[in-house]
Amino acid sequence: MVNGYWVVPAKLRLIITVSVVLLVVVLVIVGVVTKAQASQSYVQVILNLLNGQQYFGVPHVYQGVNYYGLPTSQWPVYLGPSNASKYWLRGSITSDQPVLELVPAYYGEGGAMFWSETYSGGVVKITIIGTYTAMFPCPLIGDGFVIYLFLKPTRWGVSPARNYSISYTRSSELSYAPSPVSGVVILPQSSTPYIVVQWDPDWQVGYWRPGATGQWNVWIVSNPNGTNPIVAPSPSPNLDHEYAGWGGIGTGAFLPIPGDWINITVTYNSSTNMLSGVAVDLNHTGWVEANFTANLNGYWTPLGSGSYVFGVGAATGYNNANWALLYVALMGNVKPSPSTTSTTTPAIITVTTTSIVTSTVTSPVTTTVTSTTTFTVTTTSPVTVTTTVFTTPSIIQTMIIALVIIIMVLAAALVAVMIRRR
Repeated sequence: MVNGYWVVPAKLRLIITVSVVLLVVVLVIVGVVTKAQASQSYVQVILNLLNGQQYFGVPHVYQGVNYYGLPTSQWPVYLGPSNASKYWLRGSITSDQPVLELVPAYYGEGGAMFWSETYSGGVVKITIIGTYTAMFPCPLIGDGFVIYLFLKPTRWGVSPARNYSISYTRSSELSYAPSPVSGVVILPQSSTPYIVVQWDPDWQVGYWRPGATGQWNVWIVSNPNGTNPIVAPSPSPNLDHEYAGWGGIGTGAFLPIPGDWINITVTYNSSTNMLSGVAVDLNHTGWVEANFTANLNGYWTPLGSGSYVFGVGAATGYNNANWALLYVALMGNVKPSPSTTSTTTPAIITVTTTSIVTSTVTSPVTTTVTSTTTFTVTTTSPVTVTTTVFTTPSIIQTMIIALVIIIMVLAAALVAVMIRRR
């Protein structure tokens, strides 16, 4: 003690200074790791039939609906290498490329597949590659592919017992038509509202009306009982008051030909409450893209973290086609179950990864499809897609343990110094 003040020895000051510096460094590292983990995106391949693969990445259920509104197990149907040729022959194409046929080319039918994911907020994106080989009547086709986001079913679930037997209503059964162009869209039961996005090539090509500028329908559906859906916004913000939801929105339009591969990506961002989509014909890259952006503020409240059901389907109306899937992936702040069971053995995809790089590509393989015209669709990916995605081992916990050990060692050193001073 000097002049009534306690003087901290030089060694003790050094220990204190080093302790503070180490504490700050550890806290900064923990903060950075926490932020990185919070913003980490995942990719889950739901279906990959490209290049002859026969991979189903998650448990899922199907639902088919026939012209009479009755459930059917005749579709969706998986056609493997041994019997897929009959699907392609309808378009005069010679191929054994497997497909998941969602609907046949008949009037007023629908089909869809659904699966569960855990959503943590932020961005979620569904990418598909689909096709068709037959349509009626020629040369128009309808009613394209349907994307489902954020269902919370209580009267059905993703389990073998509910395959081809979910609770639903057809869009055609509503007392009003959500859109003048949509065909028969399956509207499943859900305890909370969900989003339906449809790319329908019949818009702008086979049908047009004032206020419709693109090929997309967007509906916010409430169907808690499974029998009486309500579609919002109502009335439609861009069509006549007799319709609901956004109908025929967006810019750009194209009409794919039989056998073309159609790449569709739908993205939702909870931070901005914006929904967007883009569709492109992979066989005619010079064609115009069909895209849209919709601001959901005032119509949709961003959801919190939780388990939700997502889906991909197809619809037919007066103009129709035998829509089928080749590839489906879900990306963003979503995580599947810690382990997943495939219905078939994956042919190539075996590597686990926990991060993705932003890319518009949809497959890690190079695929050549032979039809009446030979063409090659090449897609590359900066990461290897995975059958199972696990969270990264908790670096945060490791850092916290290290921090505690450091503090304990420094405290012991301080005590030792104090004892020696005495």
